[in-house]
Amino acid sequence: MVNIYKNFVLTLQYDGSNFRGFAPQPGQRTVYSEIEQALEKLFKKKIQFYATSRTDSGVHALNQIISFEISHKIPASKIKAALNTFLPDDIRIIKSEEAPNNFNARFSPKSKVYEYLIFNEKDIPVHLRNISWHVKPKIDLSKMKKAAKQLVGKHDFKSFCAAGGDDKDFVRKIFELSIKKKSITVWDGHKIRVISCKIKGSGFLYKMVRNIVGTLVDIGLNSPILDEMPKILKNKDRKKAGRCAPPQGLCLIKVNF
Repeated sequence: MVNIYKNFVLTLQYDGSNFRGFAPQPGQRTVYSEIEQALEKLFKKKIQFYATSRTDSGVHALNQIISFEISHKIPASKIKAALNTFLPDDIRIIKSEEAPNNFNARFSPKSKVYEYLIFNEKDIPVHLRNISWHVKPKIDLSKMKKAAKQLVGKHDFKSFCAAGGDDKDFVRKIFELSIKKKSITVWDGHKIRVISCKIKGSGFLYKMVRNIVGTLVDIGLNSPILDEMPKILKNKDRKKAGRCAPPQGLCLIKVNF
């Protein structure tokens, strides 16, 4: 009997607060290791899978995508509930489906969207501490927006790539980079104002989004590098850009195929 392999695609969410990132690391709790263990419990063997993004330690996801091939009779629609019984509470599969054989979660995406939240007042509400960056000094949004416009388009983003990544090609395309204030609604209709930095790109280098946000915040806090953005890109030197924003404010929002 010929084994017929199916290509399964899972959409998952996770709170990255207690993970050492997505990618596997020996002796560390990662999103990858938890999913790997759950898949092995369900299918009774190790499953190789591919992911759209390898988020950093502390970074969250609303729509992370993974894919894998296996010969099995289980319907795609049943995998969601089955896997969730084996996963910890800070990871949830929200959709399971079958995809064409040529689909690969790592190589098929056309663009990804990340959002970074900043709380810019003196005292941060306690329930925002794991999903936003608390910046106390007043940020000038107009300066952030002016600098952000200079990053839209196709550029060499080596100046925004942290050491430790495995990227060899530093050219990426940013389609959109918006900076705005918005309200988050929490319990009993209580609304909290935050700064949202939303970025849509063809792909991202190691800590690229956090380095961009950190640089934009520095500019919003009157750093003299506002007029240096073209030079920062041209120099291809991480030391010429601003700080790296902390991880907890960042979330993978959407993946487009």
